[in-house]
Amino acid sequence: MILTHKKNYTTDFDTEGKFSFDKKKDIWDVESIIKDVRKLETEKLKEINDYLLNELNEKYYAGQRTQANEIDTIIDLIEYISQHREVKKLRETVIDPEYKIFKRFREFADNIISEYTTLLTVYGEAVEIVNETLGIDEAQDIIIMLYLQDISMQILQEAQNDPIVALNKLVAYFEEKLSINGKKYDRMAIKFYLVNEMIKCRVFPNERGEYNDGK
Repeated sequence: MILTHKKNYTTDFDTEGKFSFDKKKDIWDVESIIKDVRKLETEKLKEINDYLLNELNEKYYAGQRTQANEIDTIIDLIEYISQHREVKKLRETVIDPEYKIFKRFREFADNIISEYTTLLTVYGEAVEIVNETLGIDEAQDIIIMLYLQDISMQILQEAQNDPIVALNKLVAYFEEKLSINGKKYDRMAIKFYLVNEMIKCRVFPNERGEYNDGK
């Protein structure tokens, strides 16, 4: 069946024998249908309206269930980290972003700064909204920090101390963990969250011994 503005077709449709098609019965004119609908009783119109709303809502929410926006992505990421709190090694660290970027990772400084400033314009507000929404308490914040410190340093070691390679591995790791439920997440939102945590020295933290030697 075709729903369109009906024309007076003079030629037959060649379906190559795959299905039957009657141009008089199987082409419905939009304007004719609208006129027929307007003639219906109120109760029948309500049934049509309810059916269409149900169909549209189902398609809308099906998309929502399978694809997360940046806020949903960051919220689910934080919740995953909070629930997977295993820490293999506690680290004595120092918060000093300038040392980290301009001395410890000086070869990668331009790349890190460019990555952060570019993503900030798109995802900065999302992080602020998430922080206000979740209202993370001090205990949960410490759990998140310790987990990020530990897992990021493990991956940084595997990446031979290359923070760019390690960051991408970390993004891929969390994207895979989150996606086991079949939902598609915003990869760049995950990346911004981790870059932001790196600036705060919670991802790839400055370990006290190395920091003292580097100073």
